[in-house]
Amino acid sequence: MTQAANSADGRSLLLCGVVAGPIYVAVTLIQAFTREGFDITQHRFTQLTAGEFGWVHQTNMILVGLFTLFGAVGMRRVLAPGRSMFGGPIWVALLGIAYAFGGLLTANPVVDMPPGTTVEMVQSTFEGQIQNASRGISTLFLIIASLARSFGFFQTGERRWALITATLIPISFAALTVLGYLLGGNPVALAFLATPWIWLTTVTSRLFVTQTRTS
Repeated sequence: MTQAANSADGRSLLLCGVVAGPIYVAVTLIQAFTREGFDITQHRFTQLTAGEFGWVHQTNMILVGLFTLFGAVGMRRVLAPGRSMFGGPIWVALLGIAYAFGGLLTANPVVDMPPGTTVEMVQSTFEGQIQNASRGISTLFLIIASLARSFGFFQTGERRWALITATLIPISFAALTVLGYLLGGNPVALAFLATPWIWLTTVTSRLFVTQTRTS
């Protein structure tokens, strides 16, 4: 494959990373406000994988994972050779895999989710524990990816973007937590939902624009 063709393919794959988050967050919020029994002030968004229509959120998680993986491949193809070329894309790919894997599983039942679940019916399952663990692991992958990509921007002299990439996660999380507090209910729910995808959309958009300008 020629360098030009490789770059063109890379840009197309980067678009998967750009749109992954907005689609995932939009579909999740639509479910949150329409699914019977789901209480956005009490339940975690992974609870949407439970119940009769749990397959909708499971599919949503699998698709965002695959789109993130495609975006990571796009990053790998457009980045200049160097340690950061391998570090950033690898961790982004692992983030995508963690989400897709979590989509194959069902969350533990909680009161009213699925609808009709009582306190006596609530139990912790091995499958639910593994899904919960996958969320924690994905957060770790996200943090490492942000540091690796920040280092990559620093290596290429893009110090402003290195700073943005390194600080976007804590800033976004803090801002969304404040917003969640003002809205009432679980203050960190929206932060956990949207922060990873704000970061991914920002980084892949930057790489896409840069590649478009230089091609």
